[in-house]
Amino acid sequence: MRRLFLSAIAFLVIPIVLPTTVRAAGLPYSLRQAVVWVHCGDRQGSGVVVNGEEGYVLTNAHILLNLGTMTPEPCRVGFVDDGVEPEIYYEASWVKYSYEDSTNRDVAILKIGRSVSRRSLSSFPFIPTDEFSEVGDTLSVVGYPGSAEGAQTVTTGKITGLERGIVKTDAEITPGVSGGAGIAASDGLVGLATRILYLEIAPGVEEVVDYELVDIRAILTWMDTFGTDAHDTYVTHLDSDRYHAPTNFIAEGNLACTMLAKSPLESTVYCLHSDGTRSVFPNDAAYHSWFSDFSGVVTASATDLSAYRLVSNITMKPGSLVKIESDPKVYLVTDDIGTLRWIQSEDRAVELLGHGWAGFVTDIPVSFFSSYRLGSPLP
Repeated sequence: MRRLFLSAIAFLVIPIVLPTTVRAAGLPYSLRQAVVWVHCGDRQGSGVVVNGEEGYVLTNAHILLNLGTMTPEPCRVGFVDDGVEPEIYYEASWVKYSYEDSTNRDVAILKIGRSVSRRSLSSFPFIPTDEFSEVGDTLSVVGYPGSAEGAQTVTTGKITGLERGIVKTDAEITPGVSGGAGIAASDGLVGLATRILYLEIAPGVEEVVDYELVDIRAILTWMDTFGTDAHDTYVTHLDSDRYHAPTNFIAEGNLACTMLAKSPLESTVYCLHSDGTRSVFPNDAAYHSWFSDFSGVVTASATDLSAYRLVSNITMKPGSLVKIESDPKVYLVTDDIGTLRWIQSEDRAVELLGHGWAGFVTDIPVSFFSSYRLGSPLP
């Protein structure tokens, strides 16, 4: 049977046989220097400086965390200096992290501390964030493959998909590059290299299907759960005015269903994903926020459905107005992982959505509230 697997790509994960990467070249050196070698506990990966003044670094949580105990461990980061191998090292402490399979979130914020090498940098290079990537855009992935302080590499390709907090690419990602930078042609950061989707085509024979990065937009949404525009503490935008414009409150929704299916014994509809997982529409209101009717739903046996691991409830489509039954506040759903942003006044609701806004509010049962996450209130 052909089986799909997802593999996180910190170095301790069992290596996958992949094409050879190329040594770092083609990007401005200031960008390459902002991609750091990261070592936490006994795990190696990569990271990206996103705020040079304060020394904040983004990497993957699975590098920071001892996954046996789910606790963070001490880290250090290394910078290249004129070459492709790290030469200048600093201690790094963790600030915040999130590791959630259900939301494809695998991110940690580190803060650079004291120097632990003979030399230090006069200032930290950084890569600004670009939140406006699209399918088909050119992408370069920069990181440090290998089991030691190996040479930095750059691979190039295209963005092949955007779905549920993930940027898919055909640019090669290898073990050790986890946490490395996905850099657009704008020289902005669009995501963190995170995992490889591969297919077992025969016993012991695996074929890479996709390389995946955590989308920077999902990372910023997570940061804003700490407070209004909290992400501005940690990152530097390539185009801050455009990102903060009202038209960008709502992200384009994409469930990335390979099939909509239900069993013959129940009315519940599932979204089946290419990675062998499924998500469920918890009620008809959630389903109809995405689809006008059930004509696209196929009937599958319970056995076939059970082969897909159930990972999450599907939230209302981005742009939906919702109210929790026990809470008078009205929220705007702003992305496809269910981030809720409170609309603080009726005047603001009219400004954003027109005078008929109240007629579009859907009540969410309290039992479904855990499927959502609170973002910062809309300004």
